Amino acid sequence: MKEKLINNLGLKILSCFLAFFVWLVVVNVSNPEVTGSKEVPLEIVNEQVLTKAGRTYELGGKDTVTVYFDVRTKDAYKIRSSDFRAYVDLAELYDVTGSVQVKIEVLNNKELVSNAESRPGVVRIQTEELQSKQFSLIMNTYGNLAEDYAVNKAVLTPDHVTVEGPTSQVGLINHVGIELNVNGLESSTDGTAEPVFYDANGNEITVSDRVSVNPSEIQYSLEISKVKNLPLDFEVTGTAASGYQYTGVESSAKSVSVLGLKNSLASVNKITIPSSVLSVSGATQDKVVTVNLNDYLPEDVTLANADDANVTIRLKVEQLTTRMISLSESDISMENGADYYHYHLSPARIEVKLQGLKEDLDTLKAADLKAAINLSGMQLGNHNGTLNMSGLGKNFKLISVSAFTVEVTAGGPAAQLEQTTAAEEETTETETGAENDITKSQNTETNGANAG
Repeated sequence: MKEKLINNLGLKILSCFLAFFVWLVVVNVSNPEVTGSKEVPLEIVNEQVLTKAGRTYELGGKDTVTVYFDVRTKDAYKIRSSDFRAYVDLAELYDVTGSVQVKIEVLNNKELVSNAESRPGVVRIQTEELQSKQFSLIMNTYGNLAEDYAVNKAVLTPDHVTVEGPTSQVGLINHVGIELNVNGLESSTDGTAEPVFYDANGNEITVSDRVSVNPSEIQYSLEISKVKNLPLDFEVTGTAASGYQYTGVESSAKSVSVLGLKNSLASVNKITIPSSVLSVSGATQDKVVTVNLNDYLPEDVTLANADDANVTIRLKVEQLTTRMISLSESDISMENGADYYHYHLSPARIEVKLQGLKEDLDTLKAADLKAAINLSGMQLGNHNGTLNMSGLGKNFKLISVSAFTVEVTAGGPAAQLEQTTAAEEETTETETGAENDITKSQNTETNGANAG
């Protein structure tokens, strides 16, 4: 088989070449017609017919059609898609089926092509109510400003846009805004940006190209300022009603961030809420005050967040209670007593009534009072006592102290010491006398023996 293929190979190749040459000559001489095709964009005309009726449209399929045409073989390469115009006239829209015929016009090389037609020859047009809706604009920033800087003011011009399109598409839009990258900014900036559509969750969405927005560009101006965190200072004045005590201040915010020029913020270290609005005079319960911090900011200084403006302040007022504390002699320091006297309290326990806040009274111990009695000048007998308590401080008020006397008797430590010393001396003298008597007796016995 192989031998048959390669036998007279040169002759066979020459035959193929001659056949191709003959075909080429025949084609060029006869120049037959062939069918060509081009993909052509589909144009819509007379849109205003639907617009005036308060409706809009959308193609049911592709936005292009295939145009078929007859052309001579030698001219086929000259034909382009731009030689044709394909369009539908919405004035001819058949409402029942929503279809309209595609029309073809030959724009160029008319002498070269014939029988131009579209496939498909009819397209479906979906119509829908046209909706126009106005949206306020918001500015969404992303990225991080330079450290210690924040947005002071953002201005959009205009501050709203009008969106028009199919009801189903406009209904997807919850709000409209612009996106602005502020990463690293530490100075004010301005420019233009295109509106962006968002859904109810704040996510950016894409809608049909049949939706238009007017204006299509928004001018923005962004003011960047230095930011500083300032503590709130409360000047509370007045005295609560009798039997009550002011115990402190609580606030919905302890500090806020403010904006301003660097020079304006240099000398501002706190925001003071004055005593003119923070008085507890005669109060028998907590007093709640709401203030607007904008009223107490220095000139050229503003809040970084407008929501921080209103601050609720609670001036806490509590009712005072009383407690009885029993003191024994061991709880009381006896000061400036004489060493040769004994001192006893009668009765042995003293009842002290104190007034203060319940929480403070509950934790108070007898030793905390640092109770003491001054015994200076007390002679033998009974004396009315006075109890001093240096541990009361400003948190407690002494209401009463039960009556007591100090009984002074002889025999204090010094007297006991004198008695002990006298007894010891008497014992020593007795022992010394006995020793002398023994010595004398021994001497007498010795002398008598010597005489014998």
